[in-house]
Amino acid sequence: MSAEQKKTAEHRLEKRYPFHWPVAIVFDSTDQQQTFHGTTHELSLNGCAILTEHNVFSELPVSILLSAPVAHPGGSRRVIEVRARRVYTVLSSGHQRFRCGIQFLKFKDNGRAMLTRIVGERNLNRDV
Repeated sequence: MSAEQKKTAEHRLEKRYPFHWPVAIVFDSTDQQQTFHGTTHELSLNGCAILTEHNVFSELPVSILLSAPVAHPGGSRRVIEVRARRVYTVLSSGHQRFRCGIQFLKFKDNGRAMLTRIVGERNLNRDV
């Protein structure tokens, strides 16, 4: 593989899914105590792309709250909390919002197992 091919090669190891779930980005630092809201554009077990109205910038880890769909009619949404870092933020002209690349670092409680189960269920049902 040439150096140019290595630069453009896909580095993600997990399959990405076009799930559009509500999400909140919560800053912990004292200089940015805002919470930004958006929607996942795609999601994997290692990270996600988020569409938001705000240009999100932080070199520090943030908390991501993913609002997964209900398991059954009449059920409530499940919230998965994960520590994460922002990999990039770009203005997506196609979506007229900012697209934020997020890498998951550490899930709270059983969050990773819950996400794995939900992704499996949604993928089987093709209900995103």
